[in-house]
Amino acid sequence: MANAGDVGISAETLADGGTVVRVEGELDMATTHELEEAVDGADWSRRLVIDLTACTFLDSSAVRVLVSTARAAQTGGGSCSLVASDSGIVRVLEIAAVDTILPVHSTLDAAL
Repeated sequence: MANAGDVGISAETLADGGTVVRVEGELDMATTHELEEAVDGADWSRRLVIDLTACTFLDSSAVRVLVSTARAAQTGGGSCSLVASDSGIVRVLEIAAVDTILPVHSTLDAAL
């Protein structure tokens, strides 16, 4: 990412029909709409994994999106989990109790 506040988000459909959404950079008020758009394309009846391994920052607006995504997956009959290895990101997820709503894995392989 070139500048602070930049984010790159990509989505990949898995062989089983699930989706992996990868986040690179900062998730904040200015960028969470991109995450919302990426997860809106997910099949809520399948598995959704949000990979935050390359995420460098997330604020309360990102937490809101993660929680609403978890609820949508649950309502749709699917599942949602997170991948986070950065101690700062993991700490934010713990403080906001997101880790009590969504499984948080340290690697993508563990989430899959």
